[in-house]
Amino acid sequence: MEQTYDPAALAAEFRKAEPGDPRMRAIRKAIGAAEQAKDTATALHFHHALIKESVFSGDRYQALIDFPQYLNLVHSSPETEREWAHDSLWLFKWIVEAATEFWQIDKKQILTWFSEFRRTLARQGYSLKPFYEKRAIFFSYCDRARLRMDYEDFLSAPMDGMCDGEADSLNTVVRWELEFGNREKGMRCAERIISGKMFSDEIPATTYGYLLADALLHGEAARAADCAERLRALSDGSRFRLEQIGQLLRYDAKTDPDRGYAFYLKNRHLRENLRNPLLCFRFDCGAAAILDAAAAKQPGSAEALRTAAAQYRASAQTAAERFDARNGSDFFAAALRESEGV
Repeated sequence: MEQTYDPAALAAEFRKAEPGDPRMRAIRKAIGAAEQAKDTATALHFHHALIKESVFSGDRYQALIDFPQYLNLVHSSPETEREWAHDSLWLFKWIVEAATEFWQIDKKQILTWFSEFRRTLARQGYSLKPFYEKRAIFFSYCDRARLRMDYEDFLSAPMDGMCDGEADSLNTVVRWELEFGNREKGMRCAERIISGKMFSDEIPATTYGYLLADALLHGEAARAADCAERLRALSDGSRFRLEQIGQLLRYDAKTDPDRGYAFYLKNRHLRENLRNPLLCFRFDCGAAAILDAAAAKQPGSAEALRTAAAQYRASAQTAAERFDARNGSDFFAAALRESEGV
């Protein structure tokens, strides 16, 4: 007996599914049913749900796979474009940031999406602040001069309803001011985030990550230890914090290999089946470092630990080569050398 198409029932089914892959499987099933029924409006709602789930409960892989299909539906008619204009901008923000994390998305495609994002923001009368913020991240991997220009434009662009908010804006300032060596301004903005108890999906975890890197760069051991302690509490057990977990593993490899090895054992499952190459790269660099450090303290297990470290390092090497080939730079090769203490 042929099953009746029921959009409400399909939506209810995927909403009750477990977040992440189980929910995304249910949403893909709903999308298939809506598209087979030629129900474009409902299919768009389901595509939107799938991309959002992938961004906030997955590894962003499915979002990048689904986004072109979503755009094709949005562009199917002028009426649909107008109706979905605002929602499409939010999805564009997620996609242009996520695309930088996947070497499989070529540079031309990323820049094409950025150009369309910029045009759409301007056409709808929004500030270009989120455009400059996200593109600066991409250029940080391949073009330092354009990174600085985009960051300056980000600073001068006004805030509006398409921006992520004060906490995220301040966090962007912390990131680049510390990297450019403007420590006073970076620290001042970090203190506003921390003392103001500002919070978002990324904050204050990423803020403490930037502060930890800065403390290590300047040989401030006590401040580094404090930042690492706070970052650990915010990262432990979180798949979205694999970049920071990798950072902590590199820190522990030099300061407390026993603690770092225990932290690795507790969190290594988060790496399993992960399809986000950037997060894998960051974690793999840290895992290789902590396993080598652990091998030096555990003679009976040294060979197995060094073998595992070599596997992580090989994975990181492959990712670095692919990212650098895509970006036309040596950023990831340099990051890998740094993680090895070279």
